[in-house]
Amino acid sequence: MRYLVITYIQKPVNRRNPQGGYDESVEVVKRLRSRDITTGSVILDFRDMAVVKCTVSGQIGSRDWNTVHDYYLQHYRHIFERLHLENGRQLMVEDASSTTDNTGTEHPPEQDSHKTPHAVPTSA
Repeated sequence: MRYLVITYIQKPVNRRNPQGGYDESVEVVKRLRSRDITTGSVILDFRDMAVVKCTVSGQIGSRDWNTVHDYYLQHYRHIFERLHLENGRQLMVEDASSTTDNTGTEHPPEQDSHKTPHAVPTSA
């Protein structure tokens, strides 16, 4: 697999969901289809280590690989490790937020279940 495609879908505002919000869909694909390019909010190419697309809520985000990669690595570490290996690279990022106990077992940080696409890094 080569690409990570993240799509944000805006939830409707109603009585049960007064603040609206977003649903997030994550897909790993070998080839980009026109649907992926059209509907995908964030597309990362792990073979070329490039940001193909980064737009959320109509705003263009950062196109810098390291910035976008490191942001999403916090949420999808296992997927990123697999994508790097499948594309002939090893993930070489130190995760300072994880902890190791005295038995040598690594404990990842707690994930925040409320994701907001507005936190996507923006261009400098």
